[in-house]
Amino acid sequence: MGLNLNVRVVLLIRDPRGSMQSRKHRVWCPGRPDCDDPSTVCSDMQLDYEAAIELSQRFPQRFRVVRYEDLSLNPYKMTKEILQFYGLPYHPEVKMFLDTHTKQDVGGVSSTYRDSKSAPFHWTKDLTYDEVKIIQDSCVAAMRSWGYRNATSERELYDNFNPLLPYSVSQTFAASKTLQ
Repeated sequence: MGLNLNVRVVLLIRDPRGSMQSRKHRVWCPGRPDCDDPSTVCSDMQLDYEAAIELSQRFPQRFRVVRYEDLSLNPYKMTKEILQFYGLPYHPEVKMFLDTHTKQDVGGVSSTYRDSKSAPFHWTKDLTYDEVKIIQDSCVAAMRSWGYRNATSERELYDNFNPLLPYSVSQTFAASKTLQ
């Protein structure tokens, strides 16, 4: 007898450089390898990618992947798609929330008010190129799989660097192709 659960899952992925930069400011992360070691974090990301391929093939109507950067750059479109995936309406209050919470930074690191266009790329200004290179060198497979481009120089990193490339996991949202 099989168990049939009505479950839908969205896997949210983020550029490991952005994740590592963000985690530096959390008291619960430093000193914990599963949180602050780039090799461990990126190995997990690669395993997530491999699992995502399998899950999207086995459960194409119940599993989706969203990159944090795609959601941040296209919050209205992506929110509509996520709600649709869950069978929920795009209520006017959702739009109002996005209108008030995605245009400016207000509050501290845990605030829900963020300039969503700049938030995912804050790491390009906050991390040194040496820190970025350490993360990239630990994340070759995961960054390739999830569509994140390496910064090849300090100048490139600090000059409006666009880290997004196309990626492919069956059944991902169309926004994963936004910045080709």
